[in-house]
Amino acid sequence: MPDLVLDYHRLKTPIDHPDNSIPITKLYNKVGFLGLDWVIAIPNNIPFPMYSEKGIGVKLLAAVTTEPAVTLRTTTMYLDVHIRSWIYPDPYCGGLVLRYQGGTGDTYLGGYLDIAQTTKDHMIWKWVAGTWTNIAYEAVDLSAKTWYDTIFTISGSTLKSSRDGGATFPLSVTDTSITASGYAGLRHSGAPDYPAFVPISIGAPLSHISKAIAILEVSTLGNGTYEDPLRPLMSENIVEVSSLSGLPDFLYQEAKKYQILRSKGFTDEEMRLIFGYIPQHQVDLDAITWGAFEFHPDKASTVIITITGDNPYKPGAIGRQKAKAKRVIKVPKDYNEAVSLYNQLKKDYSHWLVGKDNFAYQVLGWEELDWLQNVDFYYGEFIDHKTHYDQLKKVPDWEIRNRLNELRERISKMNVLIDERDKHLRKIDEILRRGW
Repeated sequence: MPDLVLDYHRLKTPIDHPDNSIPITKLYNKVGFLGLDWVIAIPNNIPFPMYSEKGIGVKLLAAVTTEPAVTLRTTTMYLDVHIRSWIYPDPYCGGLVLRYQGGTGDTYLGGYLDIAQTTKDHMIWKWVAGTWTNIAYEAVDLSAKTWYDTIFTISGSTLKSSRDGGATFPLSVTDTSITASGYAGLRHSGAPDYPAFVPISIGAPLSHISKAIAILEVSTLGNGTYEDPLRPLMSENIVEVSSLSGLPDFLYQEAKKYQILRSKGFTDEEMRLIFGYIPQHQVDLDAITWGAFEFHPDKASTVIITITGDNPYKPGAIGRQKAKAKRVIKVPKDYNEAVSLYNQLKKDYSHWLVGKDNFAYQVLGWEELDWLQNVDFYYGEFIDHKTHYDQLKKVPDWEIRNRLNELRERISKMNVLIDERDKHLRKIDEILRRGW
């Protein structure tokens, strides 16, 4: 928003915002979420830039400082929501935050774009009880000269991350580690005034994902630090960029930068100290795009992952990952096969909290299944197991009712899985009738 327009509005109607801010009540759309560009202010009143160089400072987020990063969060807790921001993949950028817990700092961290990674620059993490767990990454190397329209969204227990404005969601995971509600926001790993992202909006969750092209059961490793996070054990094939042809130009530029620095006597540690990251000079020819299903290393030594993309440089990486896996699982062709597979796997993973529709959604990718699993989430938390009931009570009543009514409207129009449609409509009615 140009300064002239903002000044005109501020001077025209000063009674609306005596503190030079815009009232939050004027920014809600019909579903109760912020629906236009917004900017924030961080500790010590340092304005966080909008449009990369502007610092208007409309204060819609509260700023907190926990663990080593600055987290900028909403003042309201949410259940099902998306957060969107322009981000460039700098090592200092911490990505988008969902289900952030104000007291502990536990959070899901998506839209995480980091050029310091090797062919996994787009990631989803969880930070729980001081432990880092990598729960998804996309096999991609990104340019530090490009801004990405990044969206991180959650519905029930499914998290999805996009770097193309929601056109695709290459990353999708199911996780129940963090309580059922929390703040949305942005997490910044570097200096507070470093402009690594431009906030855009928050709004209703998004549902479309890619169908799984492979399902594997793999072992786990890691000690829970950022340098050695808990993660699935995957095959790697690390190769120097200079030995390959046909890679993106920016990779050769980064590799050249690394070679020059090494020729000048700089160590990797010194590069990281000076620049914040080590210029990328290698790629992983076995990297694939995957997401975890209920990854709880404290409860199982293996994890189920769904794979949605092959290696961008050397096709066939999925086959190489299969050779490393504990078990290769046949991808279901339809809903009945997905439910049957879920029931089989549940015998080995009794700690899974989510149900069959969530699993079917992750492997089949049907949008309708996201609606069904979302209803199951509410039914479980309000009526069935009530695992996170106290957390749900912190969410505004209108948000819960709006979401349930939205799900009822969508599910009522389904022309597939009719029996499941009717069953889930009855679940919604029961939740609304009983209340919470």
